[in-house]
Amino acid sequence: MKSFITSLVIAAFIIAGSIAYGAHIDNVSSELLDINARLTDAVEEDDFDAAMNSVNEARAYFDKKRAMLGATDNHETLDKIELNLQELLSYVEGRAKTDALSRCRVLGCLYEHLPKNYKLKFENIL
Repeated sequence: MKSFITSLVIAAFIIAGSIAYGAHIDNVSSELLDINARLTDAVEEDDFDAAMNSVNEARAYFDKKRAMLGATDNHETLDKIELNLQELLSYVEGRAKTDALSRCRVLGCLYEHLPKNYKLKFENIL
């Protein structure tokens, strides 16, 4: 009976942790998407100074959250985000509007997909 109760407690902690992490990664994804939207608007308006500020904001925020994401997320996805942010920085510095917009779209997709594989869903449990 003790082992059954212990198993239930462990299961409850795992579920609670999954829910908490899901909320956290949703917040991170949402914040990165907001920054990316401001960045895209700045590039579309040819305001590369504001775009540079947004790129630096995105990089700083991502670096701040990288340790937590790296503990549970796919490192390949995180590396793709980091590489695309670095390329975006180069495009914004060079005032390459089309290339910068392309990177913004790629980053938007990567940010949207961050929480998809880590939400508590039946298909992710199996």
